[in-house]
Amino acid sequence: MKYKLVPNYFSVIIVIIVGAALFKQIDFKTMTVDNLALSAVYLIAFLISIGFMIKKKTNS
Repeated sequence: MKYKLVPNYFSVIIVIIVGAALFKQIDFKTMTVDNLALSAVYLIAFLISIGFMIKKKTNS
């Protein structure tokens, strides 16, 4: 079963916004996050939005 990445404009905008917010939460000097609960929510939203972009390839 092959999967295909189908980026539509709405998904790309959500991934960019949530990814940037998650990136801002990470402190790379100490490798910690500023707010752990908020970072977890951002990570879950980021993974779900990428999951919506992945679709199964149909045999049509």
